[in-house]
Amino acid sequence: MKHLTLFLLVSFIIIAASTVLAGQAQINSSKLVIHITGFDNSKGVAKVALVNSKENYQADMPFKGFNYEIINNEVIQTITLPYGEYAVKVYHDENGNNELDTRIFGIPIERYGFSNNARGTLSPPEYNEAVFNLNSPKKEIFIAIQ
Repeated sequence: MKHLTLFLLVSFIIIAASTVLAGQAQINSSKLVIHITGFDNSKGVAKVALVNSKENYQADMPFKGFNYEIINNEVIQTITLPYGEYAVKVYHDENGNNELDTRIFGIPIERYGFSNNARGTLSPPEYNEAVFNLNSPKKEIFIAIQ
């Protein structure tokens, strides 16, 4: 009887702890809804780079990368992420060659955009212009590519 009581007590503690930890995981994660508009057509894909630091914003190594289908000239996608600081970069890979096509001097031919609709003058915007905090159970952002 003593062993059964101990077993039940330990089992209860494990179940209670796992329930609390599962609740913590839900509390500290968010559903980020990304709305991207401004596509001239629905050809190709929207290449989306999600970054979570200034370092991977400036590098070609995003925190997460996605290829999203464009439907009716827009993209609406939901991503579950831990709370934190993020920025989004997107471009319309209309011809499917996996790169942002440019003219002379690196001027993009394909449409592109950033979170907060940040725009740089002669270069991409700075990280601090595109960054946003994800600190609630759900957040929606809107990006109009140009």
